[in-house]
Amino acid sequence: MEAPHLHLGWHPDYGFVAASTPLLTDHLRDWALERVQFEPVPGTNLHRLTEPGQDGQRRARQAVTAIRGLGLVVQADFTLDPELSADPPRPTMSRRLAERQARIAGAATARSPQRAESIPSAVASAHQALPVAVPASPVTGPARGR
Repeated sequence: MEAPHLHLGWHPDYGFVAASTPLLTDHLRDWALERVQFEPVPGTNLHRLTEPGQDGQRRARQAVTAIRGLGLVVQADFTLDPELSADPPRPTMSRRLAERQARIAGAATARSPQRAESIPSAVASAHQALPVAVPASPVTGPARGR
């Protein structure tokens, strides 16, 4: 196994954090971590996930996958490593919400009883209308410009 470029884990004060090893330059570390929404922690060599309360575990797992996609080697905690652990449980939709969404979708796709004529026949009748001829009038008097 290759030596890791980054370590991702949980810190009691900062939440989800990343620390780099000497194999990674500071510039590349900052670029890669800012790309996946990590920010530097002042006074330390750590970067923390911005707003970890907004689905932080899922975002940290996505960061591991994205950083590996850049060709870097990442060592992550068991719960943050998509290759070692299952995805966290997804929130389920309540039955009432699912029924409401199904009713709204059905109403949006149903034909309105207020519309007596179908759309194709209305379009066809519009194409059958005769064009209106506009009589040409000769221009009299001096022409005015703008």
